[in-house]
Amino acid sequence: MYKVGIIGANGQVGAELCLLLASQPHIELIPICRNRSGSAFLRWQGLACRHGRVADDSDAPRLLSDCDVIINSSLAGGTPANIRRVEDQIIHNMLAHSKTTATVIHFSTQSVYGDPRADRWIRWKNPYGRAKFATEQRLLSESRRSGKRVFILRLGHVCGAMQDISNHIRDTIRDNTVVLPSQDRSSNTVYTAAIAGAIDQIIRGAATPGTYDLMNTPRWTWRQVYEYEAQDGRTPLTAHIVDSSRAKRPFSMVAGAARLASSLAVLQPVRNLVAKIFAYVPPALNARALAWWYVRRARSEIAALATAYELPEHLSWVENGERFFPADRPTIELLRSLSDVPPAQLKKTPWPDDLPDAPAIPRL
Repeated sequence: MYKVGIIGANGQVGAELCLLLASQPHIELIPICRNRSGSAFLRWQGLACRHGRVADDSDAPRLLSDCDVIINSSLAGGTPANIRRVEDQIIHNMLAHSKTTATVIHFSTQSVYGDPRADRWIRWKNPYGRAKFATEQRLLSESRRSGKRVFILRLGHVCGAMQDISNHIRDTIRDNTVVLPSQDRSSNTVYTAAIAGAIDQIIRGAATPGTYDLMNTPRWTWRQVYEYEAQDGRTPLTAHIVDSSRAKRPFSMVAGAARLASSLAVLQPVRNLVAKIFAYVPPALNARALAWWYVRRARSEIAALATAYELPEHLSWVENGERFFPADRPTIELLRSLSDVPPAQLKKTPWPDDLPDAPAIPRL
């Protein structure tokens, strides 16, 4: 029996993982939430929790010191500087206040690879991506110092029964508003079942510590994601297909400037200024400008009468991945196995008492 502590157990990913892992006979689950308000859903489902802040030096020992495996699913908020400060403290306390034999699993993000849009020559990292990459480096440094096993799992679009992206996809399927590209693309998606499968492999010692990209196995295209969600929700999938064969525009700054100029052109002060200028130009040029304006307005009004299907930006994001987690089971198999454990079975004793604190570790 392994004691598995999940930091950030009340988060979207953490809560669903708790429900999945709680049914495993070889796991003694220890959900860790900052307060009882945050743990209400899990306790209502019959899962006893510990409460406190792992970033607090006084709380960390009683929350972590008896865990064999610690999963960091927390999500710090605020500015990038605040995110980095809080995550650095969590990283330090996970390694400093856990068993000498403890294994740490840290959830990172595909944002560390930078801008995901396909028309970018240089994939600049945004502040969030830089902060998360810095957290990875801090964890690896702490791991070398402590000698503890560390796994960094870079997650992309997380799908699952409790995840926003899956719920949004199912809403569009029911509303018949699904828009897909004509050229299907690989996605950076991972289902919570695949995350739980990776955790199980790590617990069993079937994986080597390191930094991994964790995605569906084998990698799913976006069409496969929508088809699965439609089938699981027992709703027919009808998609509006948008042409995705248009050439990529390499000069995105030029395109951006053109869009800015177009938006400025409709402002009344700008139009008044242009009208004054054209009062002094030759009549022929004035007539041509007026004709251009009428054509542009007519096209805009006609386009407004038609149903425009805009392709969601993330469906064209580039593929990521450097070192993929060596999953031993296909994701679809893991998803199908979930039907063997109905969620209702987990709700044995609603509103259980809090889990006892971990015993103090003697310091040399």
